[in-house]
Amino acid sequence: MKSLIKIFTAAMFITKLTFSYINIYPLSFDKRIDGMGAIKDFILTNTTTKTVRYQIKIDKTNFENDMSRWTEIYPAVITLKPSQKGQVKMYTRAPKNAKEGEYKMVLNVKEMEVPRENGRDRKKLNVFTNLKINLYGYVGNLDSSISLRRVKAEIDSNSGLKLDGILKNTSLRRVNLEVIASDRKGKEQVLLSEFKLRADEEKELSELKLYSNDKKIDYSKLENIIVYEKEVGKELGKIKILKN
Repeated sequence: MKSLIKIFTAAMFITKLTFSYINIYPLSFDKRIDGMGAIKDFILTNTTTKTVRYQIKIDKTNFENDMSRWTEIYPAVITLKPSQKGQVKMYTRAPKNAKEGEYKMVLNVKEMEVPRENGRDRKKLNVFTNLKINLYGYVGNLDSSISLRRVKAEIDSNSGLKLDGILKNTSLRRVNLEVIASDRKGKEQVLLSEFKLRADEEKELSELKLYSNDKKIDYSKLENIIVYEKEVGKELGKIKILKN
């Protein structure tokens, strides 16, 4: 029996470690949960060569603001054939008296072997992977915002696009960001990078792994670097691209 794997790391790290076992996407929640609440769909894919049964549940956390008790998930168990995809729905709604702030829960996905139809092992289930993903939401009008300090974006003829400066999350909650190169009207865009920041956390732009530098990109029509809040689509900041 394979060892249980417990993972509490960043989303991209989770993907790398568990891609051959449990493949679920997206790996974030990041929604406002008061008022009408929030719905999130997850896609689970069986990347193995055998039929696998998955048990899905929400776990409590030691976080002061825990939202697991307000969350429902369906289905609780799903069986997928090799290469088959399945949808998991999550709904979270905080009560009216919930205090403003960021909240947390854990999505727990267990991979299990489907029991044999015949023989003594019929009722035995072998657990292969126990994946745990930290998910966050928030109560209140915690608007997203960032600050940019000493930022610079320029095209290097040898290494492609170079970014410098510091990006800071100035909102009262974590934000899921995407960095995009865009033309003046926003019609032509290239995704450069994606990352998360906790409240007050900073990011050195020079340390970003840029997807565009792995392939040839024509920057002749691209004029700005824009930082968006992912999925929300809200523009949080803009940097002018300098060209030699």
